[in-house]
Formats: sequence, C-alpha cells, structure tokens
Amino acid sequence: MVSENSKSRLVIFGLGFFGVKLLKKLSKKWEIIAVDISEENIKKISDKFSEHENIIFITGDASSILTWKKLDLKNIRYIVSTIKDTDVSLEICRIAREVFSLDSSIMVMLFDENREDEFEKYSITIIKPAEIITNAIVSKIEKNYTIATNIGLGKGEIIEVNILSKSHLVDRKLKYLKPSKWRIAAIYRNGELVIPSGEEKIKVGDRVVIIGDPVVLENLVNILLKGIPQFPLQFGSDFATVYHRKYKKSFEESSYFKRNTKAHKLLIYPYKGYDVRKDFEYIKQTTDTFEIKTSVNNLEDFLNVRNNIGVYIIPYIRRPFFNWFKLKKIFKTAQKPFLLSRGKFPYKGIVVSLNNPDPAFTLEVGIEISRLMKIPFESVYGVMPSELRGIEEEEALKERNSIISDFEHIYKTGIKYSVLEGNPVKETLKYLKEKEDHLLIISFNKNEEISIFNPSVPFYIAKESKLSTLCIPLEESYE
Repeated sequence: MVSENSKSRLVIFGLGFFGVKLLKKLSKKWEIIAVDISEENIKKISDKFSEHENIIFITGDASSILTWKKLDLKNIRYIVSTIKDTDVSLEICRIAREVFSLDSSIMVMLFDENREDEFEKYSITIIKPAEIITNAIVSKIEKNYTIATNIGLGKGEIIEVNILSKSHLVDRKLKYLKPSKWRIAAIYRNGELVIPSGEEKIKVGDRVVIIGDPVVLENLVNILLKGIPQFPLQFGSDFATVYHRKYKKSFEESSYFKRNTKAHKLLIYPYKGYDVRKDFEYIKQTTDTFEIKTSVNNLEDFLNVRNNIGVYIIPYIRRPFFNWFKLKKIFKTAQKPFLLSRGKFPYKGIVVSLNNPDPAFTLEVGIEISRLMKIPFESVYGVMPSELRGIEEEEALKERNSIISDFEHIYKTGIKYSVLEGNPVKETLKYLKEKEDHLLIISFNKNEEISIFNPSVPFYIAKESKLSTLCIPLEESYE
C-alpha cells in the first residue's frame, strides 16, 4: 500500500535514453529510485537532477540481490525496466516476484520481441519501443489509419480510420456490414460522438474507431480506406477443403477459388482417413500454397474446425431425400461461409440471390468476388406475383430495389437485376438453368428453423441448384 502522507513511489532500472526521459516526465509527482550499473552515468545524471530531492540514485547491477537490498521497497507501486539486455529484465521480474514477493506493477521495455513469452509467468506489462515508434511513423505517413498504442493491448486490436470517399462502405448501414472478429466501437462526425447502431451509416470524413482481431483489422483497413476487395479475409485468412480421391473435382475447384481471391492458403483435411501421400504430386501440381491437416470423419467435424478459416469447401452431389437432412445439418452447423462445390468452374459470372434477410451484405460479397475474379455479376430476386403479394412482400421488394439503386450509385455502374415473379424457389431455379457456368451466392438466417412445413427459400435454392453455391450464414449485429 502507498502511504497517504507520501508521494507514490517507483523504481526505474536503467538510465539510458528512455530511463532519463522517464525521470524528466515523472519527477514532479513521484518519489523515484533510479538504478544504473554505471557509476559514471549515475554521477552525470544525478548532477542534472541535483535539485530533485525526491530522486534517489543507486549504482548497481539490477540482476543482483545485493543491489536490491540497497533499495527501500516499501510503498513501491511501479517497477520499470528500460534495460536492453532481456536476461537482466527477466531477472528483475524474477527477483521482484519470487524473492521479495512484490505485487507492484512491473513494466518492461522489450527490445527482443521474440522472447515475450518468457515474461508471461510474472504478470507484467510488456512495452515494445520498436513497435510504438513504427506505428507512430505509419500513422504520420498514412494519415488516415492510426493504431492505438497507449490503450488496450497495443497490438493493433484498436484502430482509428478516417473514411475516404473512395471507400465503397460509405453510406452503408452498419447492420449490413455483418462484421466477423471486429466491431465499430465509435464514430466521430463533425466534432460529435456518434454511438454505432444498426441504422447508422458511415459517412465520408468520419473518424471510425474499430476493435477486433489485429489480423482482421489490417485487412479491413484496405476495404475502408481504398475499397480494395479482400474476400475472404473479413471472415478468415484461409480456404479449407476435405480431400478424398472421389472428390478430386471439388479439390480442383477449391484450388481455383482460392487462387482467385485474397485467401492465404488452402488447408487440406483428409476425409475418413484417406492417405493423401499417394496423391501428393497431384496436390502440388493443382494448388500453390497449401497445408495438409489431420483427418476428419464427417462434415460436421470439418465445419467445427477453426484455424482462421474464411471459407469451407464441401463436395456436394445431389441425391434423393437423404440429402435434405445432410444439407440441413450443414446449414445449422456452419459458422462461416461454405461453398457447395459441384465442380462447375471456371466461373463465367456470378449470380447473387437477394432472397435472404440481408440482401445488401450478400450483394457486397458478390461484388467483391466479381472484382477479384474480373467476371460479371448480376442479382435476382424471386417474389410472388403482384396480385398475391401482401404489405410485407411489397416492402421487401422496395427494399431490394432501393439497395440496387444505392449500389449503382456507390459503384457508379449499372447492375443487372432481375425480379422473378412466381414461386421464389421455382422461378430462381428456372432462371439459373441458363447459368450453370456461374457461381451462385446466397445467404441465410442461421436462426431460422428449416423444415418441410417451414421452407427456407435460400436452403431450397442451394439444395436444388446445379451451380456451385457459396452460402453465407447470417446473424444479427448492431441491433
């Protein structure tokens, strides 16, 4: 505990550049014990601080128990090491915690970042000067992108972005963004704080504070600042596929899809113990960057594998009624996008179905993939005939018409958009018969019950279509 009648006290080990800077900043409010191994250095620095009676200078080796015995450790709130030798800093932590059982907060300036794990057992705060300086320089150069270094963990999990007009996320309602591993924490607009809500839109000139996985945020910045398509990085960095000799066509489609997106590598999961070693040469010739993982025995286990996967590839061959149950289980299990691979590639175009709870988000994904693959895209919406439509169906149609208009404005181009009147599933499937060399993109509400008595339009389109189909599970956010 700190005495009420005295200033808070701290110990600074190492009086190099950073140590002296700390002395200058903290000497007015703190009682300080300053320790350095060089007697000459102590003499020179103590002369500069001769008027500061609240600083005690001690010459000694910070890693020696003899030096520590010279210190008055009562009421010490903080211990700071600015010493470049990582072994000495480790010994400081050990002595403080294990020898003197101090519960003071310990901060270590770590210059060898590869050894961070060695400090974990001492419950301390790591400060990385090189990272802080680098981030400060990047912030100055980029101007529109700042990494927080003095709050949170300082690992890039909190960033602030100035939104530019070139970003295609401008004027999008937040509920359409469907973030994965990130969230918009605050929006600053015209000097005012705007609390994010589902109906709020990002505007040109906004300063947006975002929190989340540092790797995901790094990719997100490219979308926010430059409008650069990043699929599938907003979901995860890799593609994953099951592998068996009977699924080679699906594996080839996985490799093709991965090559034409921003995915980092293809994770290969042998299916039901299949020995991939006998196909290793074929795998090397078919895909570029890959990693062979442990075997999985069923698709449910496969979909539960994490490993920062952005898209799961599922070999899918239409069979009779049994497939209804199999696909339903896939729809209920999936947490990330999955491709029902029917081996129909290379894709000549993309069709985005707007029969889903979030047409704007689904269209956004379709546009991203079309830009990456440099192939055309179009959208379709199946709706009952006007004489059979109720108020809800009319509102849904108006919403989709408005979304198409908004996206044409954002991208400054026309979008091919077909409204199909009649049974949404039947009319969509009829339309898709002429598009079997296209990729179909749908999304669906994960919380919607799928049954024979409660038919899900996205589910039945995915089940009956002959196109390879990218299915995106949706859950509400910012509501």
